[in-house]
Amino acid sequence: MTTLLASLLIAKILPSEATFTLTSEEDIWVYPHSNDPGNDPFMRIWGVGGSSVAPTPGDLESFSYGYLKFNIKDVPSDRKLVSATLFLTPAGKPVVSAESKEWPLEVRGLSGKFDEKTWTWNQASTINPKKDALYGGGVVAAKGEDFEIKINLLGEKSKFAEDFAKSKDSLSFGLTSRYDVADMGMKGVYKVYTRDNKEKNVHPRLELQFESK
Repeated sequence: MTTLLASLLIAKILPSEATFTLTSEEDIWVYPHSNDPGNDPFMRIWGVGGSSVAPTPGDLESFSYGYLKFNIKDVPSDRKLVSATLFLTPAGKPVVSAESKEWPLEVRGLSGKFDEKTWTWNQASTINPKKDALYGGGVVAAKGEDFEIKINLLGEKSKFAEDFAKSKDSLSFGLTSRYDVADMGMKGVYKVYTRDNKEKNVHPRLELQFESK
């Protein structure tokens, strides 16, 4: 009954409002030295030697990723997706520079599905960001007195729309970056809040807009 009521309400709203804003339901910091991957209030993202994704799935020791999952059960599947944007909030005092455009924070599709509650580091060898599924990238930008990272997922070469059409109950992302801590230090590392932060307004959020009928 609840599902039917929700469907009727969505059908009633969509003709004039076809935008859905979702917050992440699960997120983990994928790094071998993370003490509590699923409950850390923020994730740190970096790459190695100019690469944002490990050359082989099992070669992850020096890379650091972030994984996000969104519930899309109530999102329409019969309408054209016209806009998809991921919003992330940097933790602490972020570094904002022109050079950061050379190593943006990237959003990629994942090779498998993860579960925050049962996650172990061993799963990183089979559930990892896809090299050929880059959805988009962005850098830290000032927003008034605050900062944000805004990433368009429907760029010219993005396959997000195709992958979204194949997804059913949930949508998962891998956050990556070419930023190399060995060469540039920790100061410019992407550090973004997760859903585990007590302030809800900084949680990762996904905005999907559909063509109205």
